Amino acid sequence: MSNTHKEQQAIALRQEGMSYKKIELITGLTDYKIKILTKGIQKVTPINTPLAKSVERVYPLAKRQHGIREYELRDIMHEEYGSKWDTKNGKYISSYDQNDLNYVKQKIRIRAAQHDCDVLFTPDWIDEGAPTAGREFLEAAAKDIAARIEEHTNQYMDCHSTRWREDSEEVDLAQRKQHYAARRHLLKLAIQGYGMEPLARLLERSLVLTDLLEGTPDTPMTSANGDWHVDEASKYYPEPTRANPFLDYAESQGWLKDVEGSFV
Repeated sequence: MSNTHKEQQAIALRQEGMSYKKIELITGLTDYKIKILTKGIQKVTPINTPLAKSVERVYPLAKRQHGIREYELRDIMHEEYGSKWDTKNGKYISSYDQNDLNYVKQKIRIRAAQHDCDVLFTPDWIDEGAPTAGREFLEAAAKDIAARIEEHTNQYMDCHSTRWREDSEEVDLAQRKQHYAARRHLLKLAIQGYGMEPLARLLERSLVLTDLLEGTPDTPMTSANGDWHVDEASKYYPEPTRANPFLDYAESQGWLKDVEGSFV
């Protein structure tokens, strides 16, 4: 590291509030030199914000040899930014978003550059003991899966192509669209979380549609606006008190009301 770089680093560290002794250990500059360089610089008082607290907690973990894993980073973000209870899905939703996450990473990379060190943000799938072998295994597996998906999609098109007796540009377009849609539907069925729609709902909706096309008489009718009729009212999950999660859940389901007056 050049002296100019060390001097700039010393100034930046002092601005962050670091002591002369620590700056001396990091930069190798003398105590006298550091005091001359940083004369008149006011130490910055740390800001007590979710961003600042997240950076302070994440930075030392990101400096480790294998960096900070994704779940560790998100756990810290969840704790510092807080969460909100989702009454529709019955779970806590983190208050931070992707922009907050990116900004924390950016601040940490800037600090690492000032301190002349490396930081790593490591995906959870990484095997620290054999990162290259693990990556190559998953890449090979992905190629195999992709080939199998394409194979099944082509088999589907061989058996179930739309308007297969016809021959026109319009039919070619319809079949290309069908191939694309069939592949996406297959992925939604096979890979959890690939589609936004829950798998159970997708299966039910597909069953209703195919029954309609088959002429099954028991198929439920659609509403006037074209949406599928839903018999069950939208569920509501009250936020748990955490005193007794089971009783919270039982009350939310109306079970306690059902047995009111049964006990003396």
